[in-house]
Amino acid sequence: MTNKKDISFAMPDAGAAAAAGGSASSPAPSAAATSEPRKIEDVLASEGFYMGPPAGVSMWPMLRNRHDVMLVVPAKGELRRYDVALYRRGGKYVLHRVVGHYDHGSEKGYVICGDNCVTLEYIPCGDVLGVLCGFYRDGRHIDCETSRGYHAYSKLWVALFPARKVCKGANAAIRRAGKRVLVACGLRDRDAAGKAGRK
Repeated sequence: MTNKKDISFAMPDAGAAAAAGGSASSPAPSAAATSEPRKIEDVLASEGFYMGPPAGVSMWPMLRNRHDVMLVVPAKGELRRYDVALYRRGGKYVLHRVVGHYDHGSEKGYVICGDNCVTLEYIPCGDVLGVLCGFYRDGRHIDCETSRGYHAYSKLWVALFPARKVCKGANAAIRRAGKRVLVACGLRDRDAAGKAGRK
């Protein structure tokens, strides 16, 4: 089972988000459309953009779960390092940052990781559906192309990846040790600690 906190950045269905965030001239969804939500790739193809709230915390602190609004456009050409790519993993849509490129013979792709993750993913170029071009945070629009603050954040956050990985691993080890101490001291039930550790 995928741990949404650590890895995934699933997004709400495109039909609802496009209706809420699309242009005013967009036609109202038909009964058939409401019963079967449109895929995000279909929204990108027809509208030229996708707008909606993120669901998940893997891009924290930049994007907050169901709080901010992201604006994604179709991916055209090769993405650059620091771009934030939209791709599909199984039945989920994922929005994570490009931290590098790879070339395995005939297959080329991106090394990708969420801002709140320490697990690298290797995604073929053809699997990328779109790229984040901006987002709204507390009503303020952040343009991923022109914002100097965003560019500084992106470069700093990627540069801090090794330190973040160490801190995340140390934090998990400390939490596990703390649970064992609580169990040993009789302050926590062993079964409860085991269930909490598996969540």
